[in-house]
Amino acid sequence: MLRITNVDHKPTRFPPVYGYLTHPLLPLRQALDPIISKIQLLDAFINIAKTECHFPSEHGLTCEESASIYLYTMDWGEQSLYRVLNEVLQENDRSVLIPWHGYLKLIDTALKKLPSLQKNLWRGINVDISKNYKENDELTWWRFSSCSSSVVVKKFLGSISTLFMIEARNAKDISPYGNFPEEKEVILQLGTRLRVVSDILDHGSLNVVHLRELTDNKEQELFKTWTDEHGNKYDTTVPISYIGKSLYSVLMKAS
Repeated sequence: MLRITNVDHKPTRFPPVYGYLTHPLLPLRQALDPIISKIQLLDAFINIAKTECHFPSEHGLTCEESASIYLYTMDWGEQSLYRVLNEVLQENDRSVLIPWHGYLKLIDTALKKLPSLQKNLWRGINVDISKNYKENDELTWWRFSSCSSSVVVKKFLGSISTLFMIEARNAKDISPYGNFPEEKEVILQLGTRLRVVSDILDHGSLNVVHLRELTDNKEQELFKTWTDEHGNKYDTTVPISYIGKSLYSVLMKAS
């Protein structure tokens, strides 16, 4: 899935995004009205999303809210909504986001109704960007960050690749609401704060960056132990570099 391999090459600091929070909650079509003429086929895909979305929702989402998630997961090429939106979210000039406030308000409302997950997630890229992440660095991802709840890493194993292991606390499982439920897509919300737990685990072609999501209690531990496929348990407060060969064997086996 392209969204899971779409990672910023540098942990650049961007101004915060919050203007959408005071925007009125609108139906999907009306929320996207300011940009509908700027994205090819958007109107048609809005109609598909409203027809095919997961509704009724066991989490209390309205049809419009559910459709906002479904639309985000649809891919129709370079003009796909998620691609255009995440590019705009990387702009330093936050005024370019004003036309998006209606949609951001709608999908943010939808995501907040879903249960928060506390689990290890995976995200990768076919470029070695590991040198940009140093132990104890803190960063904020000002985009919606798609992850996988399973270790699907074969596509990342090359001479230039980076895999993120993320200890998430407030992730949202959108797979029941997406266009491809079998992909087990989990999303980190806009403005997720992270800390680099340790220096890079380097095993030849595989570079692993260990991140931990920060909450208001920044150093709160999410898990007491991490268990590999053999049932071996590890203290998750120990830097991932000490897990070493066992973690690497898990990743290689999963590929």
